[in-house]
Amino acid sequence: MQKAWSRNRTGYLRVRISGYSTERFLNLCSANEMDIWELSPEQDAVVCSMTVPVFRRLKPLVRKSGVKVRILGRYGVPFFIAGNRKRQGLFAGGAAFFLILYILSLFVWNITFEGNSRYSRDTLLDYLDTLGVRYGMRKSGISCEDLEESIRSAFPEITWVSASVSGTRLFVRVKENEALSVIPEQDDSPRDLVAGRAGTVTRMVVRRGRAAVSAGDQVEKGQLLISSELSVTDDSGQVVRTMYVRGDGDVYARTRYTYRKILPVIREAKSFTGRKRYGFFLQAGPFRIRLLTPSSGKGSWDYLSESRQLCLFQDFYLPVYGAWIVGEEYELYGKFCTEMEAKALSEPIHSQYLENLMEKGVHIIENDVKIHRDGLSFIVEGTADCEEEITEARTVEVPASKE
Repeated sequence: MQKAWSRNRTGYLRVRISGYSTERFLNLCSANEMDIWELSPEQDAVVCSMTVPVFRRLKPLVRKSGVKVRILGRYGVPFFIAGNRKRQGLFAGGAAFFLILYILSLFVWNITFEGNSRYSRDTLLDYLDTLGVRYGMRKSGISCEDLEESIRSAFPEITWVSASVSGTRLFVRVKENEALSVIPEQDDSPRDLVAGRAGTVTRMVVRRGRAAVSAGDQVEKGQLLISSELSVTDDSGQVVRTMYVRGDGDVYARTRYTYRKILPVIREAKSFTGRKRYGFFLQAGPFRIRLLTPSSGKGSWDYLSESRQLCLFQDFYLPVYGAWIVGEEYELYGKFCTEMEAKALSEPIHSQYLENLMEKGVHIIENDVKIHRDGLSFIVEGTADCEEEITEARTVEVPASKE
């Protein structure tokens, strides 16, 4: 690679050597350590490449061997400049291009975070913005050591930070503490545990307080499950004092969830015509341009695009974003929905409903979905029998006379 660049920098020639003593000529070149490459034999001749300094040393060897040398082509930087010396606009444009690249290289155009899970990218970007670190700022204005210390101080859960500037990118690596850095203060204020949902108690564990229900009981929302009130009795069984504790325990119950969804019999559907449009989107700083091929139809269009930031090298990002755009034309029409289609439409609705329940920690025991038609609508009714922890805390006001 270095040798090829050196040849292009000094310029090289493609020459044709003809005559009866071409082999003697090549031997003389080899004996004089002349750089000749890409030899290609032809009828009574040889075509090869050589640098300009080597070509200038050929005259005595040509006389001695009696060959003829003819230049076929000139290549390299010197010949390119000589051939385009009248095209001042070309060189001015090239110089302006590299000048703009140099100016852009002085600023930060991309900020990347790695290792963050507890703190989102937007949260970290907003904090950097308060420090004055943002897109488009000069790289010389960033102190990586100060930035690392500021992030560690502002986010206690981040135990290690490494910030570096490479090219036009600010790369921030963080490591978060898996354990809580702050232990919450223990709250001993009295409280009752009540039912957050109606259901049938299946099992319960009382760690502190008095059980107000037992397994098999039917409870309603808001009903007392674990009481904070404890009675202290003497040897004869008489209540001598009432104390209030912070109720603690787990009460599981079998609950039922239901939902009702209406699907119209006549629904709006898309019919794609097959016509497509293509274009591109380009943004450079505050300037935006969006070009699309002309549309021949009268329908609506669905567009799909994915924007990307221009990166010349591994870390040399520029404030230029582009995207290819593909559009598909469609027309809306009213479509009668059959019972089979309504059933197919209800399946993702029911699956999403069950998924949302499971994300809340609810254990689903049984589930069912039914569909029936009511006039111009299909009624989707779903049920889910579950087991879940139903306790909710309720503050207790302790009477002054009973403290």
